[in-house]
Amino acid sequence: MRVATWLAGSVLVLVLVAVVGSVLSDDAPVGSAPDLLQAAAGGDGDSWRDTAGREYRLGLVNTPEVGECFAAEATAERVALIAGGFRAKVYSIDRYGRSVAVVTTSDGVGVNVHLARHGFADDRYVEQFRDESPSLAAELDVAFAAARAESAGLWGACSSSVVTGTPPPPGSR
Repeated sequence: MRVATWLAGSVLVLVLVAVVGSVLSDDAPVGSAPDLLQAAAGGDGDSWRDTAGREYRLGLVNTPEVGECFAAEATAERVALIAGGFRAKVYSIDRYGRSVAVVTTSDGVGVNVHLARHGFADDRYVEQFRDESPSLAAELDVAFAAARAESAGLWGACSSSVVTGTPPPPGSR
């Protein structure tokens, strides 16, 4: 009986080692995780699709549209930030069907706050949609204030008529 118990225990250990070994093998992509999403090509500074076709919109921040002052820089920064994958905490769906989200990079950097803090986004949506994500709004208040004070990114590069932080008409997000 003791030999049978020992043998069963040994087999179980070997199976566990094999399973763990295959999970941790070099065949797995570096930085991969079950919940890590990959961005498809395209999009702009605050919206894009993942490789499964779902469209995301960064919550409470607004980057310049294509052709506007600092649009290319904002898009390039967003693309670079999520190149290694991203996670999205979706909290709303906008009128275009996009998943409005708090997004983090594969290594935990908050994309919404990073773009705000470094002047790649303006604050025109913070007040209008603050109630959808109060904790994100509080983080963004600090980030936008610092970016403005330092004239970071678009706050220094674009005319004040382009970057006002003035909310757009309701429902225009």
